[in-house]
Amino acid sequence: MTKLHLSFREYASGGPVLVILHGLLGSSQNWQRAAKVLEQRFHIFAVDQRNHGSSPHAASHTFADLREDVKRFFDEQGLEKACLLGHSMGGMAAMEFSFHDPERLSGLIIEDMAPRAYQNSSSDILRVLCRLDLQAATSREQVDFMLQQDIKSAITRQFLLTNLVRREDNTFAWKVNLPVLQTFQNELANYEPPLGASYAGKTLFLGGALSDYRIDRDHDLILRHFPNSELQMIPQAGHWIHFEALEAFADAVINFCGEVFRPLRGQS
Repeated sequence: MTKLHLSFREYASGGPVLVILHGLLGSSQNWQRAAKVLEQRFHIFAVDQRNHGSSPHAASHTFADLREDVKRFFDEQGLEKACLLGHSMGGMAAMEFSFHDPERLSGLIIEDMAPRAYQNSSSDILRVLCRLDLQAATSREQVDFMLQQDIKSAITRQFLLTNLVRREDNTFAWKVNLPVLQTFQNELANYEPPLGASYAGKTLFLGGALSDYRIDRDHDLILRHFPNSELQMIPQAGHWIHFEALEAFADAVINFCGEVFRPLRGQS
């Protein structure tokens, strides 16, 4: 298993530690707005997972890889325990980490993901990005126009364009490792939690009421693996709750962590 040193953004207020894992095609950059709200209460590490953001690319991208990356990150930062928040793919990685290293967690927050397989969740988007002729583009606006042919949602395009970088020769490229992430779709489509896997610690599942994932329909499955969990559905939010309903998202995280870190209440 390739050992990687992950890039991250740190927001240090001196409060309890909250580690954030972004979703597929995301990065720590997408969490800046939410982190600046949450840093008033927490010491935040927003991580770039492998093959994303400023972290290294690797030929392997499995849930075992992502889980071990988190463990190594905890070790490198000297984090004996922390609260872990994961969105989408990051939520799956966080759940896997909780099954294998529960003693390292103060609590767990999963954003819009259940512990089950997801068929073709981002396959179409990945295919669009792979076939886009970036060599023909001279501006970000032009790339956005090219994406409009297949991706109608302006919010989705704005999210994807955070992965666009201009190289030294003035051409554009994607920061993410697209071929490897396409292969990862097969793992996501065939995922099953380890046999008998369970995390007994305090857990919060946040779902978007307008999301295609509708994790409230998987509540029985969630309770089977996370018996000490609660589920909150956020109205008027889709899959990117922390972006689409930041105030409600932040309130839910702060209230949950207030219980998790009850002995530390009073610190800011």
